[in-house]
Amino acid sequence: MQWLKKIRVVIAVGFFLAVSFLFLDFGNITPSGVHTFLVSIQLVPSLIRTLILFSSASIGLIFVLLLTFLFGRVYCSTICPLGILQDVVIRIAKRVNRRRRFQFKKQFYKIHYVLFLFTTVLAIAGSLVLLNLFEPFSNYGRILSNLVSPSVVFANNILGNILGQFDLFFLFQIPLLHIDLISALASLCFLGVVLYLSYNHGRLFCNLLCPAGALLGVISRFSIFKIVIDENNCKECGLCERVCKANCINSDSKAIDFASCVGCFNCLDACPTVGMSYKRRWEKTLNLLPIVNEGRRKVLKTSIIPAIGLLLPKLGKDNSSVIIQNDFDESHRHPISPPGSISVAQFSSRCIACHLCVSSCPTQVLLPSLLDYGIAGIFQPKMNYSASYCNFDCVICGQVCPTGAILPLDINIKKQVQIGKAHFAKDDCIVVTKKRDCGACSEHCPTKAVKMVPYEQWLVIPEVNDKICIGCGACEHVCPAKPQKAIYVKSNLVHLMAKKPNSEKIESPFDSKQDFPF
Repeated sequence: MQWLKKIRVVIAVGFFLAVSFLFLDFGNITPSGVHTFLVSIQLVPSLIRTLILFSSASIGLIFVLLLTFLFGRVYCSTICPLGILQDVVIRIAKRVNRRRRFQFKKQFYKIHYVLFLFTTVLAIAGSLVLLNLFEPFSNYGRILSNLVSPSVVFANNILGNILGQFDLFFLFQIPLLHIDLISALASLCFLGVVLYLSYNHGRLFCNLLCPAGALLGVISRFSIFKIVIDENNCKECGLCERVCKANCINSDSKAIDFASCVGCFNCLDACPTVGMSYKRRWEKTLNLLPIVNEGRRKVLKTSIIPAIGLLLPKLGKDNSSVIIQNDFDESHRHPISPPGSISVAQFSSRCIACHLCVSSCPTQVLLPSLLDYGIAGIFQPKMNYSASYCNFDCVICGQVCPTGAILPLDINIKKQVQIGKAHFAKDDCIVVTKKRDCGACSEHCPTKAVKMVPYEQWLVIPEVNDKICIGCGACEHVCPAKPQKAIYVKSNLVHLMAKKPNSEKIESPFDSKQDFPF
């Protein structure tokens, strides 16, 4: 059975490198089929997407659930990138301290399952705040997007400058626009917590905080194949318990808590005899979900459930009209969700803040937010027109989104999706304040919703046609007015379809009678 661990390690390394490359693929060279496969087998994103729309990507969810039902939580040590990262840290800890030993510990199932149930209730109610904070794929994505990606770009640019001194230009400069300090600090804190827990306590995060671990733990209680200790062949050496990173093997009682076992197969590899085996086990599993008493239910009803209202998104039908009626200083700061997200509220209710769209956006217009969507939408991305604008011919974010928060769009439809409307503040325009010619907004507008009209003498000034404006933010991005933009985009809480711009035929002043009309 020792070969099981070797197979698991090879597969885990492959998945870890492949998923990591998705967030560090600066050239967007990953084939769409490979991307779909890697994302579809991530449990929570695939589950959310399947609840929205059952599609071919749902096969990944079925695969993970079936895999768990057959073999237990092998997903946690083979496919989950954050789980594999913890295994790397545990391996390093073992190298640092060769006397390091694990021992059986009673798992905190009450805390874990209560947290999981609370997370599920909030998610059903429309708030993904706890899911965003603890879901492994999202957190791993934020670690790469907010910490690793900027470091790689910084090193690339420095090395490119050095090589440029020797006329070597194969490393091109990569702009870095999507860094948010608070999001980066939050990712750093989460990484620190995971590193500390895995270095000192093995897979404690997976069996205490992880929502995917809780769901798979329940399913694995009924798994067909399980690791069991053969009492007849066991020599009671205790090696299996000392190498169990999930602390789920009790060598004294020869029992294995399979609900917390992450399927690393270290015990099978360490056993010097045939005292452990991996076989079908049909006995009824004990110690299922803890029973909740009425006293705790009363506490839940009287104190916790009312608090859910504070965590729900601020975006609803009741307050949408109020938001639209706000003045300039507030309304144009309202978050603008990407094309394909249908509405701001729907985007916030489906996005798990994995930042895969942030890493993949070629113009880097997507920026992690803090509380722009409310507490429930912490770290969810928004359009940041101060850094860049949405490319008129780009649909990448919808193609890479793992949960369906951003749906894939046909390029022709995307060119008409109106995520916001441009508004012109005449008194802030430099044509008015400085009597200087401009027109940058009109030049960069892809639909020509902004055109220049006569103003004073030879000066022209912008005029916005919001019927054909799609809210891409190109006008706002290039506007040179300070301290605030003279043209800005207001968010559409529910995305609309803009009209197609009229095609104007340009008459040529060419006179065939002239030899040189130019």
